[in-house]
Amino acid sequence: MTIPRFWPAILLLLTLGILYLALTPAPPTNGLGWDKANHAAAMSVVTLLAWQAYQPRVRPLFFAGLYAVGLGILIELLQGFFTTSRSAEWGDLLADLTGTACALFLLTGRNYLKEHNR
Repeated sequence: MTIPRFWPAILLLLTLGILYLALTPAPPTNGLGWDKANHAAAMSVVTLLAWQAYQPRVRPLFFAGLYAVGLGILIELLQGFFTTSRSAEWGDLLADLTGTACALFLLTGRNYLKEHNR
């Protein structure tokens, strides 16, 4: 089965958008109303899209989780070292990890149900 090429492109566009929002001095204030919820939701979506983009690979769950965790760490490093208006926060990274874990949990459950015909 071949995966359409648009999944990696969508993942790249989402990643660039998140990087822009994370590094801009004054990001939009809309969202879910709580910064940590925004982080968790964004990383959940990143994980789901990365899983879809990595489908041809042997371990798409592993690579999707690695991509999302790596992006979360990269954002915090960039905010901490290369911006003056933003700061790195352990709470943001924890929210990123929580969103990634939730998406991986859902995908694992989906795979389990699919394998056991439920």
